Amino acid sequence: MGVVIKGCKLGCCSPEVAALPRGGWDDAGSKIDGRRTEHLRREWAATSARIDRMQADYPKCKLCGQSTMRLDQAGLCSKVTEVHKTYRVRLGLPAVPAPAPAARGRGGRR
Repeated sequence: MGVVIKGCKLGCCSPEVAALPRGGWDDAGSKIDGRRTEHLRREWAATSARIDRMQADYPKCKLCGQSTMRLDQAGLCSKVTEVHKTYRVRLGLPAVPAPAPAARGRGGRR
């Protein structure tokens, strides 16, 4: 008895397309079968939405709006672009933020 494939879990692929070997990627893994592009778009959108929900309560950088776990004294993320440096200097702070203190129990030497 063979396995019956009804389509992909996102509901965008026919059973034939869902059964493509390697998920529709070529041997090199660099090109996807055109029939799977909608699937990848939906998968990416679902993943991005999940990440956005997880980071919803993270503080946002005043300048670029990026979610971050920690802001510096100026309310900026840790980026060191020219715009971020200029904003920090205008406030009388160092152009590059101080490194974050090492978190206990996360990676590092044991």
